[in-house]
Amino acid sequence: MIVFCEECGSRNIVDKEAAKEGAAPRCDSCKTILLLHGSPLSASISQKKGPRLELKFQDIAMEISQARPSITMGRQSHNNLVVEDTRVSRSHSRIVYRQDEFVLIDHSTNGTYVFIKGEKGMNLKQNELLLQGSGIFGLGRKVAPDSPEAIHFKVMSS
Repeated sequence: MIVFCEECGSRNIVDKEAAKEGAAPRCDSCKTILLLHGSPLSASISQKKGPRLELKFQDIAMEISQARPSITMGRQSHNNLVVEDTRVSRSHSRIVYRQDEFVLIDHSTNGTYVFIKGEKGMNLKQNELLLQGSGIFGLGRKVAPDSPEAIHFKVMSS
């Protein structure tokens, strides 16, 4: 399972079963205890006030909130969410938490295709979009909800 450090944002690979049985896993870079979805520690942190955005891509899940106010997405390994595809730019896009809202910012050549539930889909290119409700987006390509390239998001209020 891939877990991103809440402190430094580093990508870590954690054996889910070993983490349940032993001591809390630590970040390979900064040695901070990693928060695993469903653990008592992560449950207490997720109860903080303010909205949060849940992001899911393949077997990766992330949360953006006041505690972790931004993530980057792209083809290169320095990104929080790495999407290996020739249509994806090296530093494709990012999501930032701004004044209790979540903004998707595209920096790419091919754009980010966004489908917010209940709205018409669009290609966001070199621009910003307020993410509301739930939906999916694809970096550099249109995606269907069941596509392995689909990035699912859901904005949750406190």
